[in-house]
Amino acid sequence: MTKTLFQRGGLALLLASMLLTGCDPKKTEDASQHPTNYDPGKRAEAGPPVAGSGNYKIITNGISPFWDSLGKGLDVAKADLKVQGSWTGPSPADHNTQVNLLKEAVASKVDGIAVSPIEAEALTRTIDDTIAGGVPVITFDSDAPKSKRLAYIGTNNYEAGKMAGEETLKLFPNGGKFVAFVGNMGAQNARDRYQGFVDATKGKIEFLQTPFEDNKNPGAAKNNVSDAITKYGDKINGFLGLYSYNGPAIVNAIKAQPGMRQKVKIVCFDGEPATLKNLAEGNVDVTIVQKPYEFGRLSMLLLNAYKETKDITKALDKIKPELDKINAKVKGNIVDTGVTIVTPANSAAFLKDLKDKGLEST
Repeated sequence: MTKTLFQRGGLALLLASMLLTGCDPKKTEDASQHPTNYDPGKRAEAGPPVAGSGNYKIITNGISPFWDSLGKGLDVAKADLKVQGSWTGPSPADHNTQVNLLKEAVASKVDGIAVSPIEAEALTRTIDDTIAGGVPVITFDSDAPKSKRLAYIGTNNYEAGKMAGEETLKLFPNGGKFVAFVGNMGAQNARDRYQGFVDATKGKIEFLQTPFEDNKNPGAAKNNVSDAITKYGDKINGFLGLYSYNGPAIVNAIKAQPGMRQKVKIVCFDGEPATLKNLAEGNVDVTIVQKPYEFGRLSMLLLNAYKETKDITKALDKIKPELDKINAKVKGNIVDTGVTIVTPANSAAFLKDLKDKGLEST
């Protein structure tokens, strides 16, 4: 009898052990653990978590070298606060995959989520449901203004678009004809940048058609540039890249067209390594650089402050000294981190400043 009970008890323990080890939730592909789709040979390390009282997740709108510095900013805040945090991005970079990442973050019992929506209006319900379920959500990089998100941290994309347009007018005082390229015009940041540019150049710069969309696929982005060249040829005076990888895609496509670079200007956004290299070599005329390092750092700081205060106004007040350090502009629950205009003339100084901060891109 004793032997039988022992055998049954041992069997129960074995089954329990099998259940515990064999039923782990499905792991999401995390950009901090795997090479990016943009550069399969490069890893964006998020660093080990630090034991603490908070655990936060940052969800980007895709996988790109643009987000490498976000990971560094996250790591700095994580170490300073002594909390846990990581970032991930949808791969493929589509709305449904991003929704699943939010749901997985909620299921993992995080204390807060920061997200850069791929499609602002489509993600609104998911954001609202997440908040209703007790998990605070903020947006960064691209907003979802119709949602109940607690705050937005990032660029004032309309103003950034205007700045790009104003710089373009310096290159084209007599006007020009442009084509534009973007990942997805359903994203709020894309719409705002484009509209800001259009408003700043009204009557001077004519767009030959609506922006070419590539659904955040760098290969498709290059193909779109080639298609535009085939379609419009010498009618094009300038190219506008609205997403970080569009600049390198434009340059690569134009390099395949002998003599074309001398006839056109290239204006783009962000400072991916290839874009900064092209600036230094004179292959890009202007780029409007954001601060993804601060997106990561400030998102962590704000989410943690909200966990402590349970009030977004008090949370913003709590991190005000850090906002002041970077001259961020705060209006209500909107934090504008600002941008930098980089041209071949100041690219060397800009690159040196990045290197001094231990960054390769921004």
